[in-house]
Amino acid sequence: MVKIIYAAGKEDQLPPEYAKLENAFTIAGEVMKESLELLDAPDFHTKTSWKLDCKSEDMTVHYKDFPNGRYFAARCKLPISAKDLIKHYRDDVEKDSEWDENIKFVKKLYQITDNIDVVHNVSNDVMIIKSREFLTARCFREYKNGYLLAGRSIDLKELPETSAAISSLRAYMHLLMGYATPDPEDPDHSCIYDTIACMDMKGMLFKSAVNQIMGKITIKDMEQLRDHCKNVLRKELYPNL
Repeated sequence: MVKIIYAAGKEDQLPPEYAKLENAFTIAGEVMKESLELLDAPDFHTKTSWKLDCKSEDMTVHYKDFPNGRYFAARCKLPISAKDLIKHYRDDVEKDSEWDENIKFVKKLYQITDNIDVVHNVSNDVMIIKSREFLTARCFREYKNGYLLAGRSIDLKELPETSAAISSLRAYMHLLMGYATPDPEDPDHSCIYDTIACMDMKGMLFKSAVNQIMGKITIKDMEQLRDHCKNVLRKELYPNL
């Protein structure tokens, strides 16, 4: 367990009033450091050591097997700035269920520091995957010319997996990473968004069956995000365009 996280040139200290969340704080730091390693890999942009899973229009999804499981990496262009996109995920994540068909609800439980929080969300049924619950510690950083978020599943005593209030099975997020960089063609109003995710859905599902559809689910998520950025966020953020 740690009380200080140093990553990407920035330090976070665990506030005394959140001492009970030291485990979540520690995990947030660990997943940020692992995300930075993925981001700094020589083929992060080229994906030469990854395999193409699927693509749609200007979106692509690649996959690669790691010790934790299969990692899915997606890339697309979005019509809002990199800074505004990550700010949305940091400050307005609870609104995602209003436009994302895959999300039933999202609740930010704790804001531990300006850059570290704990989020609880439940998904809707998607293809063969029934509703799943996620309890995630997240960390945010500015890095190089972009904005990075990283998350991993945690446990909380006050929200046990067997909570009667939640009927969904709790899944495990090994890693969730989002990295937004300015679009060279319009850096103030557009960005390139890269994501990497690896999760264990638990339950009776065969991993091979889940792996066959995760790319398609990722594409659908990206398409919904792009539509929301285009039809809602862009108009709110840049009314004079």
